[in-house]
Amino acid sequence: MPPTGPEGPGADGGDPDMLAGEMALGVLEGEALAEAQRRMADRAFANEVAWWRHRLGALSEKAGSVEPSDGVWRAIDLRLNADDHQGADIHRLPPPRENPGPSRWSIATALAGLGAAAAAIALYVSTPGPVPVAPPAEAPAPKPVLIAQLQGDDGVMRLASVIDPASGRLSLSIEGLDAQPGTAPELWVVPQDGAPVSLGLIPQAGSTERSLSAEQADLLVPGATLAVTFEDETTAPHQAPTPPIVLAGTLDRV
Repeated sequence: MPPTGPEGPGADGGDPDMLAGEMALGVLEGEALAEAQRRMADRAFANEVAWWRHRLGALSEKAGSVEPSDGVWRAIDLRLNADDHQGADIHRLPPPRENPGPSRWSIATALAGLGAAAAAIALYVSTPGPVPVAPPAEAPAPKPVLIAQLQGDDGVMRLASVIDPASGRLSLSIEGLDAQPGTAPELWVVPQDGAPVSLGLIPQAGSTERSLSAEQADLLVPGATLAVTFEDETTAPHQAPTPPIVLAGTLDRV
């Protein structure tokens, strides 16, 4: 009996061999047929061919037999007798038997072909092809940040700033901005071709972070200057800085 268990198609965990199914169907020609015939010496391949032949035979046996109807016989008889000049040479077909037995002309013959075609399609569909892999999406390039390092002449007062244009955030690290009573450090941005604009009061020491308005972010660009003055803490922000400027540095892109 053809293999129906472990030696059937895909017994080794892989996919069924399409060539074995086509060999069983008898649809191979030329080099493909020669290749299949050579591979019949391989037991595993021969078992797959036998499995497919057994499977297709089972499909054919399930189809059953059907006797052509009276209409079919009459149509054939009329077609054969339509040519008058050949009428003398043609014998009428006998009418169908009243109690016909199994006919040699069986619909199983037709269904066997359909079953074989269906098996071939199933074999093709069940063999997975390569799964297309979408190219990885390119991550957007991070926007550069701006930094400025400010330091006084005495080396005690220091301010490091980081501006992230993507998030609109300003981060500051401050040391030594000791203000007189009633005053506080005020941060300024000085555009390359414009007047200073206050960014508000800042702590005398420590770290702080704040959001920037759209107007402030537009001014904080490479080449602009950050500066610090001491101002009256009760009237901030101011329209213009009060000298002296204690710290100043240029914004650079990194």
